[in-house]
Amino acid sequence: MADILPQSTAEFCELYSVFMKKDSLSPKKGIDMRRDIVQQSIEGRLAAFLLIRRCRKFGFIHESVRQLMIRTYGEAFWAKVLERAGFEAGKENIINHYYSDQDTYTLIDAVSVILKVTREQVWEMYGCFLIQYTMETGWDDLIRSMSPNLKGFLDNLDSLHYFIDHVVYKANLRGPSFRCEDNPDGTITLHYYTGRPGLYPIVKGVLREAAKRVFKLDVSMSITGRTQRSVQMATGERIEEHVIFLIKTQNTDQSNEDALGTAVVQHSNNYKIRLTHMDFVTTFPYHMVVDQDCKIVQVGRELYNHIPKDLLTVGTPLMRIFEVTRPQIPLDFDSICNFINAVFVLQVKTTPMEFQRNANKRAGQITDGFDNAQEDGNTAVATLSQSQHLKLKGQMMLMTSGGHIMYLCSPYVTSIPELLQYGLRLTAMPLHDATRDLILLNQQRLSDVEMNLQLEANNEQLENMAKDLEVEKGKTDALLREMLPPSVAQQLKQGLSVDAREYEEATVMFTDVPTFQQIVPLCQPKDIVHLLNELFTKFDRLIGIQKAYKVETVGDSYMSVGGIPDTVDDHCEVICHLALGMVMEARTVCDPINNTPLHIRAGIHSGPVVAGVVGAKMPR
Repeated sequence: MADILPQSTAEFCELYSVFMKKDSLSPKKGIDMRRDIVQQSIEGRLAAFLLIRRCRKFGFIHESVRQLMIRTYGEAFWAKVLERAGFEAGKENIINHYYSDQDTYTLIDAVSVILKVTREQVWEMYGCFLIQYTMETGWDDLIRSMSPNLKGFLDNLDSLHYFIDHVVYKANLRGPSFRCEDNPDGTITLHYYTGRPGLYPIVKGVLREAAKRVFKLDVSMSITGRTQRSVQMATGERIEEHVIFLIKTQNTDQSNEDALGTAVVQHSNNYKIRLTHMDFVTTFPYHMVVDQDCKIVQVGRELYNHIPKDLLTVGTPLMRIFEVTRPQIPLDFDSICNFINAVFVLQVKTTPMEFQRNANKRAGQITDGFDNAQEDGNTAVATLSQSQHLKLKGQMMLMTSGGHIMYLCSPYVTSIPELLQYGLRLTAMPLHDATRDLILLNQQRLSDVEMNLQLEANNEQLENMAKDLEVEKGKTDALLREMLPPSVAQQLKQGLSVDAREYEEATVMFTDVPTFQQIVPLCQPKDIVHLLNELFTKFDRLIGIQKAYKVETVGDSYMSVGGIPDTVDDHCEVICHLALGMVMEARTVCDPINNTPLHIRAGIHSGPVVAGVVGAKMPR
């Protein structure tokens, strides 16, 4: 196997700093800073996870378009846009909803027609606002911390897209890719690749506004090339657009040149590297080097534990072993170079070696017994379901020779369960690999997340119980108000005692059915109940109309009172009207014996009354 090593100490230091995710080579400082990054990364993931569970923002694009139009042209203008686009108000920016590209294009086209401008002008205006809105909504610190210069900012846009896509939103969105080139005249050539043709004006707006807000630069951008090609993917054919921008700065003092980031730093320690092939493959146990045909030239030693040895030989096509899951591009040299700044995630396509080893081990232990053979088959199925195809995540680097690409990567695992699913142990990763710290720290954070989720579940259960309690409490209150006057019921609810009270003037009425004793022996009990229920229901309705109070019913007797507990001057008139109404309502009830209208009698008396609550079980 060929020894493809860095040609100098400087190049090795660059590789190592990329792998360590920091530029500093001080061991202690590098480890401390790396741990801080991992710590903050995990805390950010957890905070984002807990926040997004309550408020997902997949409608971010539509919401930002809405904010732009309302702030610039007003609410009435946005209402016209929604009407023309066919969106119902309030349904165009649902934060937990995925909108199709066509929905977004429809909104932009509606804005374009109403404003009488081109779609490209609307996209560019939106790009200028997008960086402003993003920084307003809490992303300003992240954007400002990406790089001290514009070129570094552009080179890190791919990793920012990956973070937002996979860490924050947990989605599988198709983001663009950016690649920069320094020019001798101090300008920057930006290559923009996207699977959504026609969105390049957004890039112009975003970069001009970002240069102004973050780096205090006035830049001009011109398009020097725009091509499209058809790319065959596993999911089908798609169109990929390649746009080339030329970025020039308008103010050229030294500070702005530093912000532009075009200065080239020469390494003074450009000595021949003192690193053997074995040292290199041990330091980077999961790395790979491929040639221009994307055929394997060199691999790290740990890959032999996951991929058959006959495949890890010089000349094996990379696509025979791996499939690329991120970014969604063909696995060829040109495509990798186009997306050189993207985070690459490759997944092994072959059967997991852990499963093969377990299968070979079991094959030597199989006995002639049918039960043992059946048990072995069940174990094989269980092992295959637990052994997952290894995923690698890292960065593609074009080597100085120009004819080889090195893939610096680590297993794509974030927790102990994932580690075990891939048949890995922590010892499989070198101590300098930040993945070890990520797994260990994330394990504790996952426990915290699980506890938070349990607390949220308990809180939700308590909220549901509280709602049920309110419903039952309402039923109890309604029942209490039926049994007692509202003022008395309120006192009992508050735990207060209700003392007997004397009323100087009140009117009491008793009503009954004179022929009730003749009806009872000739009817079934349930018929009597139906008769009284029909009669008293009509009386209860009259009680509510006349604002009297029903005291109780005993047999066919119905007792009501006026002027209690709320004193009124016309209590006698109220009860008399009530009596006349009861007489007329009783005639609508049929006597079950004679099949004639039912007759009642009423006795009314006015004078002083003493009223109070009697009893505790069924207070009256």
